[in-house]
Amino acid sequence: MATADRDLRSTARAAHADRVATRPAGEPRNFLQCCLLLLLRERPAHGYELLERLKPFGIAEGDPGHLYRRLRSLEREGMLCSKWEASEAGPRRRTYYLTERGEALLGTWAGVLAETRALLDYYLVRHASVSAPAGPGGQGR
Repeated sequence: MATADRDLRSTARAAHADRVATRPAGEPRNFLQCCLLLLLRERPAHGYELLERLKPFGIAEGDPGHLYRRLRSLEREGMLCSKWEASEAGPRRRTYYLTERGEALLGTWAGVLAETRALLDYYLVRHASVSAPAGPGGQGR
């Protein structure tokens, strides 16, 4: 393998490790993407508004730059589009809109998350059954 290829792969692995290390425990992979698609399905928005609307999903903390990088990435992938619009107060803002392709991905994500929820529910039921306090006959834990 060429040195350049090794360097690129090493850099990609390090970047992945950084992303995993900074993702809150329990947050599904690509959850930010799912949430952004949903929020833009509800209504077009600019970045700061999206940052505020992400708070109930537990994604309010962190680097706002990460949000903007993800928005630009989704735009490059054709999942959303944007345009500059005048603001009532302050400078113009880039407003993001969901595309048909983004809408299709949103539907796919909804199905994937429903399957994941079913698996998590199953896990939690099993966990609860082995975590119950010990009864008089020594059953449970």
